[in-house]
Formats: sequence, C-alpha cells, structure tokens
Amino acid sequence: MTVEQIQSLRDRHDEQFHRLLRVECYVDTELLQMEQRQPRYVPYHFPEKDKLKQRLFDIEKERRNLSLRLEEKTQSLEDRLLSLINKHQQLDISN
Repeated sequence: MTVEQIQSLRDRHDEQFHRLLRVECYVDTELLQMEQRQPRYVPYHFPEKDKLKQRLFDIEKERRNLSLRLEEKTQSLEDRLLSLINKHQQLDISN
C-alpha cells in the first residue's frame, strides 16, 4: 500500500510538472510573439513584457516548491515503508 502511495504521489507530481511546463511554454511563446511584434525602437520598460517575464519567474518558483514538496513527501513515505519492512522482518524472525 505504501509503495502504491509513493507511485501515486510521483504520478500526481509528474502531472503537475507537465501542466507547469505547458503553461511555461504558453507564456514563453506569448513573450516571443510580443517581442516580434514590437517596433524596433520601443522603450525598454514594457509592462506587458514585464508581466510575462514575471509569470515565467513565478512558474519557476512554483516548480521549485513542487519539487521540494515531492521530495519531502517521498522521503516520509520511504521512511514509513522502511519502518514497515523492518517491523515485518522482526515479526518474521520472531515466528
């Protein structure tokens, strides 16, 4: 059961990573298209462009947080699994 929980957790996080990647690709595409549409001499500070860049930074931040949560949850489930294996071995030796 714990192994299934670990696999389920990984699957769920993989799905979230893929969603983040899709959003990141969408935002990056929008940013590239915006840069292509801009006139050659545009002020450096362009609010829409800045918003898209900020969104990319936010996506990266979300990805790091997701990775951290995955690592923490996986570690706790692996610790639990190891504990259960040890208990099972002790019971098996006792019999």
